[in-house]
Amino acid sequence: MIYKQELEVPSYLCDIDDRLHVCAAIRLCQEVTEYHGNATGIGFKTLVQQNRAWVITHAYYNIYRLPMAFEKIMLNTWSRGNNGLIAYRDYRMVGENGEVLLTGTSAWPMIDMTTRRVLRLNDLIANYENHPECATQFEKLNKLQIPEMTEADMVMQRPVSYAMLDHTQHMNNSEYIRMIFDCLHEQGYSTAQPFALEMNYAHESRLGDTLNLYAKRVDDVRYIQIANSRGTSITAKITKI
Repeated sequence: MIYKQELEVPSYLCDIDDRLHVCAAIRLCQEVTEYHGNATGIGFKTLVQQNRAWVITHAYYNIYRLPMAFEKIMLNTWSRGNNGLIAYRDYRMVGENGEVLLTGTSAWPMIDMTTRRVLRLNDLIANYENHPECATQFEKLNKLQIPEMTEADMVMQRPVSYAMLDHTQHMNNSEYIRMIFDCLHEQGYSTAQPFALEMNYAHESRLGDTLNLYAKRVDDVRYIQIANSRGTSITAKITKI
């Protein structure tokens, strides 16, 4: 029920301070999800043959400390069940001495890859084994509310390149996080202190799209919106913990 993966943090996933990039930490969570899915028959390799795929809609992460290059960590993931349309998956990253480095909660519908319509999960994963523990303070994630963004709040524009795509043929979820923290680092934000990252994923982005990033700070809370020509791709909220 709980999938565990032990690894040593590769230096090529780290920043100039040899600290694991935020986007790399989230990508590792996605990677262990893929391993668990493949091991239990609901991963991409199986679903793609049925023209189905998991997509993430909501995610929340408590990032207490980003591990350093070559540090040994244990990454755990498990399914908490589903409500018929959305499957809930949690994460815990632990250091060699037992220190909790990251916890996460995420929401995943399954879609038909042709129609992009959400499929009912009752029959598809009816006998899947779940673990009820919630890794974060949120059992369910609601729609993220952010302040209205204007053209004056646009701080970055970036095209979607081929390297940003994944096997679902759209921009990988972690690439939005890379874009967000590229922007925040330019503004002097440090990921050395504990913080929480909450994200809502709306419209997917594809090769050839141009992304506009809007940012607004209210006290110690930072709000982000990334949009393409079809509308909002993601909204995000970053707070201190």
